[in-house]
Amino acid sequence: MPADPGPSARREVQVRAQRLPRITLLRHGEPDWAPEDGPTVRHPGLTPYGRKQARASAEAIARDGVDAIYVSPYPRAQETARPLAELTGLDPVTVEDLREIGVRFDGLTQDEVDRMFVEASRRPLEEHWDGWPGGENFTGFHERAVGALEGVLGRHGITPTREKDFTVWHVPEGTAPSVVVVAHGGTNAVLLTHLLDIRPVPWEWLRFESALGAYSVSQARPLGQAGHVWSLQNFNELDPQRSAGLL
Repeated sequence: MPADPGPSARREVQVRAQRLPRITLLRHGEPDWAPEDGPTVRHPGLTPYGRKQARASAEAIARDGVDAIYVSPYPRAQETARPLAELTGLDPVTVEDLREIGVRFDGLTQDEVDRMFVEASRRPLEEHWDGWPGGENFTGFHERAVGALEGVLGRHGITPTREKDFTVWHVPEGTAPSVVVVAHGGTNAVLLTHLLDIRPVPWEWLRFESALGAYSVSQARPLGQAGHVWSLQNFNELDPQRSAGLL
């Protein structure tokens, strides 16, 4: 017979069970960058394995309840959102600015793409703000991703206020939506940085590195009379996929 939890453990369970706003950031499944071993494509769909990843994560996320799904316009994100939409009966809302940071590698082989990223990563640190060669700069990417997130939360009446060096979020009384954002490694890392009120750097995808098909969960917690702050509850969750024998 399992031991009875102590009062501290019971209080923690009660706090976690409260109905509070929740954001789940789901990264797309494995993309098919080079279909049939040909040149890379700019906006790939998923591989068969990527579709299995999407299904496994959707089943886990759906169990906790979902009120709204927002998704990047890119095919790999759209395909990842599909199983979750089927399980919840919700129509995903496409948000253009949730797309990944712009990178140009049309027609390159996978080896050439890998070499480009390695060479770019060796630049002086301040040059990383320029983004990848020929692509979108990180400052612009950060601004549009943050704007997309605030637009998504604004649909549910949740808005940020800057107070000196801090950001607090105002949540209408009785509002506790469970929102899922289906996007990309870079996008989701920027969104986590913003939610957690952390100073951005141009390598967010390394600081908050999530695996393909993985998801992270943040919950809004009240902070006295100031408003709410976001608490990271789960990061890079993949256990449901392991239990399904996918990994």
